[in-house]
Amino acid sequence: MTPITSIIEHVQQIERDGYAILGNVFCVEELAQIHKQIASAFASTSDSVRHRNGDVYAVRNVLSIYPAARSLWKKQPLLNLLERTLGKEYGLVRGLFFDKPPMQTWALPWHKDLLIAVQQESVKSDRYSRPRLRIGVPHSEPPLEVLQSMLTLRIHLDDMTAENGPLEVLPGSHHTGKEYRVAGFREEQLTCKAGGVLAIRPLVVHSSGRSHPDTTQHRRILHLEFSGLKELPDGVKWWEYYE
Repeated sequence: MTPITSIIEHVQQIERDGYAILGNVFCVEELAQIHKQIASAFASTSDSVRHRNGDVYAVRNVLSIYPAARSLWKKQPLLNLLERTLGKEYGLVRGLFFDKPPMQTWALPWHKDLLIAVQQESVKSDRYSRPRLRIGVPHSEPPLEVLQSMLTLRIHLDDMTAENGPLEVLPGSHHTGKEYRVAGFREEQLTCKAGGVLAIRPLVVHSSGRSHPDTTQHRRILHLEFSGLKELPDGVKWWEYYE
């Protein structure tokens, strides 16, 4: 079990930099089980599962397609970290999956994650953007305090290295709120071993480059978003919420 002092250090780093990496959260056997489960779950022809040349590279609506994702995070030190970061009344509100298969790489420019999944009929406040559908699920940009209440856990199912298009971040950029700014921040390239978990605030500016053209590595990630707000401001309801 991760010592309590390490968790406190992780929480402090998340406050300061907007992210922290927890190593060795999932063992080899657990990773093998997850790989087996997602291979079966993502064999679907659903619009939520995106294929290219036989490889799955992105999946939306993961919590519906792969129900085990609703609970596989319920282990230490993740439970401790979530409670200390978000408070006792936190819940899982969205799940995604990404991969960069060999020879099928992609990249994303610098950005912040500003959208949440909501029940469309509940959005009546002008503090939220008009919901727009993404694979059948309404997404809206909420007030700043909602995004500040959130933390994403990215479970690395493969090593993330300089070779397979790792995440790049601007530490501390979550302190600018929704404002997107690159100037004045240093870039940091993150690496992580399989079984490690990146905890990151959605307001951290981040990007992802392309994999090396000769790599044989996948970069599979289970992306789980949590919020400390069970009830959203102005009566808006999460699309899904799991305690």
